[in-house]
Amino acid sequence: MSVFVRRSITEEDYLKIIQELMLYKGYATLADISKSLNVKRQSVRDEINHLILLHMVEKIERGKYQLTIEGNHEANKFLRKHRTAEVLLSKCIGIPWERVDEEAMGIEHGMTEEIIQRTLERFGVTRCPHGNPIPDPDGEVQEINDKSIMSVDVPRTLKISRIVYETDEILHFLAMNDLLPDRVIKVLSTGDPVNAEVGGKLVKIPAYIANAVMVTEY
Repeated sequence: MSVFVRRSITEEDYLKIIQELMLYKGYATLADISKSLNVKRQSVRDEINHLILLHMVEKIERGKYQLTIEGNHEANKFLRKHRTAEVLLSKCIGIPWERVDEEAMGIEHGMTEEIIQRTLERFGVTRCPHGNPIPDPDGEVQEINDKSIMSVDVPRTLKISRIVYETDEILHFLAMNDLLPDRVIKVLSTGDPVNAEVGGKLVKIPAYIANAVMVTEY
């Protein structure tokens, strides 16, 4: 059992977005974080340096950062709160799929382990509405055998497994085009855009959106 350390709200927010950016593009930049969290670049630089001192973030090359093993575990502990908050808002009060990530930000930091446990037991879920696994209290998470839609051989019929980078723009596009977790699609070509058949309809998915979509065998 890991030692409990209470992270600040700022630390939790930064760890979450860095992990998402790593899944989305392999690394995080100051500009990426600044845009995602809507904070000034200097504030991002200061917090990144703080997280580096805590051994939770490391620079991999000029301008590019990633989480350390410890940082990834700490991010997962917070994502347990965030993803359970998404489940709670989606299942209990019907917040739409494309808005639940944003709305969860209003309650995620206050999610206690009792609320989390009761929510997960009540609805019997192991993933958030966007298909991402909910970590256990120690920050351990079940690995998913999936890959980016951008990397598959085509043509190929596959199932959407999860959305790893959740911006309003990305989620709204996916919702409008019925590109949700567990949806079966036929990937016709990759590139920019990705051409996919969804329910008999051709959908052109811009590469920056397709990069957030993970798929698995159907």
